[in-house]
Amino acid sequence: MKFNTTKSKAFSVLLSTGSLISSAVAQSNLNLQSTFQNDNHKSIAFFAVIGGASHYNWVLNIGDELGLRGHNFTFLTSDDDMRFGKPYQHVQTVSTGPGVDWDPAEIFNDESKELTSKNPALFMSQVMDMMFTNYERDYEFTRQFFIDNQIDIALCDHFADVCVDAATNLSIPYIVTAALDTTKDTSAPYINNEITSMNFPTTETQSFVNRFCNKFINPIMNIRAILPVIKKIQARKIAVGLEAKLEDPSSKWRHSIKLSNSVFGFTPARPLGPMAEFVGPIIPRQYKPLTGELETYLNAHERVAYVAFGHAATPSERDIQLILTGLLESIERGDLDGFIWATVHAAGRFPDSITTSSGTVYSVQDMFDHVNPHTRMVKWAPQTAILHHPSTALFVSHGGLGSWYESMYSGTRMVVFPFFGDQLGNAIIVETSKLGGILKNEHSIEEAVELFRKVIVDETGEIADGVKRMQALAQIHSRHGVIRGADIVEEVAYTNKNGRLPHRESADHRMSYFKSHNLDLYSALALIVSFSLWVIVVLGTKGYNLIGKSLTTKKVKKL
Repeated sequence: MKFNTTKSKAFSVLLSTGSLISSAVAQSNLNLQSTFQNDNHKSIAFFAVIGGASHYNWVLNIGDELGLRGHNFTFLTSDDDMRFGKPYQHVQTVSTGPGVDWDPAEIFNDESKELTSKNPALFMSQVMDMMFTNYERDYEFTRQFFIDNQIDIALCDHFADVCVDAATNLSIPYIVTAALDTTKDTSAPYINNEITSMNFPTTETQSFVNRFCNKFINPIMNIRAILPVIKKIQARKIAVGLEAKLEDPSSKWRHSIKLSNSVFGFTPARPLGPMAEFVGPIIPRQYKPLTGELETYLNAHERVAYVAFGHAATPSERDIQLILTGLLESIERGDLDGFIWATVHAAGRFPDSITTSSGTVYSVQDMFDHVNPHTRMVKWAPQTAILHHPSTALFVSHGGLGSWYESMYSGTRMVVFPFFGDQLGNAIIVETSKLGGILKNEHSIEEAVELFRKVIVDETGEIADGVKRMQALAQIHSRHGVIRGADIVEEVAYTNKNGRLPHRESADHRMSYFKSHNLDLYSALALIVSFSLWVIVVLGTKGYNLIGKSLTTKKVKKL
């Protein structure tokens, strides 16, 4: 019995110990649960009718995540762009009506390319005029949609004044979405982030004259170029019952978060304001695979160049002659062994034939018919799949932000042939960051061939190293970009107070400029120092005079 009692006590101790351990383990496995949503999901609308993939896709990825979280997310766009919403299971796409009737090949031509570099404000005024083609129709539709669907928060593309005006009119909080960081919240004295000054990302390499013109002369010229269009738009807004002011968009958006598909490295580093958020690069995780023919072609080659200029930028006949001849001569030299060209809107601009410096004549029709074994001309191409194929050695691109992200994510070096907008500045960063080079339309064929060779061969290895570092940056920041973007949308939806975010508004907004910049303190210090110097001067003068008088008196007495 004694043995059994001892055994029973030991068993009881073991049970107690096990119970305590189980309890401790159970307690250690408890997880925090968020409760802010609790049957209070939001209705969210994203409005964008112009801009294409670089304006839409990254926001739709965020919208899909918000839909997955239980929110009702709707994409408002034109008939032509309804297709962009189809891949997203948790996004409802609604048409605002027919889109703007425009031909990218006609608008983004040689003339506009020259205008972008020489008079960007005039080019921008033409684009603005096109952007507001359906303003009245889209405003009435969007405003009524917001009312009928009890929209809690709007996401407005930075080209979408319609969305901002409808949200403002209904006191609905809104977020401005932009692939570019073009607001005062992301500005700095050494950053050129206005639409009309983005040819140079920073002032670092600009001359004194260029900096002076950008700061004082160009703004006046820009206002003169854009003002007629702005006044016309203002009159149209007043006609639909809106209070339209002549103001900088940054002032209009000052109480709203500016959400950018950007990250330092692809844009120059600088301090950001509390109303600006970088969540990029957001790159779609799913993409179309290679066609059987393209896969066979790539598998049969080792050093292929991929040429694509997006959906809007269209090269001229001269541009095509330069690039195509440069590629063919690079194949003859052995730097490349093939290329794929996504022609999009440019097919009608190709010459009948190309003659290289070796005297070889190439039939362009053979390239379109896929008779030439080294070339493939296609209207549209599965870009991501091509860039990720190990045989793709070079991406000849317009330098649009989306293409740049995809190129770096796949680790593909670039030759940028920029057309307009941010592409010129992006090209400079690609070159200075040792990610590739810039091909300019004034380059000769010899210069184009040498540039291709320099980027592909990379004798010093600095381009391979630069691309590897940028690939890591793109892949690291793209992992949680969508989640961060969705979190910011929820932050605005659940924490706004009458459409504003008091916790994000810095104290200087509640103070005068004089006080917020400590100018009163510096003024007081200047007065104190000035008064002290005045006292010292007065006392010194009096002391000097007294000493002088004393010396004079002594001399008189001696006499």
